Amino acid sequence: MRAFDIIAKKRDNKENNHFQLIKSGIKENVIQGLLGLSLYGGNFDLIQETLVEYSGNSDENIRGIAILCFGHIARIYGKINTELVLPIVQKGLKDKNSFVRGHSHSALDDIEFFVK
Repeated sequence: MRAFDIIAKKRDNKENNHFQLIKSGIKENVIQGLLGLSLYGGNFDLIQETLVEYSGNSDENIRGIAILCFGHIARIYGKINTELVLPIVQKGLKDKNSFVRGHSHSALDDIEFFVK
């Protein structure tokens, strides 16, 4: 097995671990999984799709972290689907919860700075 294949397999295993945490339904695990996936995942489209899904969660902590993670992937990948993500972030700026509003501000700052 070539070194690249070994690294890819390890990355895939880590990504699967993040998804297992997310799918557990336990708030702390979901948050940890979303953060891990956005920071260490390798499939931009899948990460963004997952964040979109969880940005509408009824739990303000999960919702806020999902929105914050849009900023992380914007910083890491230098891109984001602005037509899809910006309305979500803008909605988060008006959220009733201050945690969500704060993370929405952070995500918007990162998107504006890193996405050209």
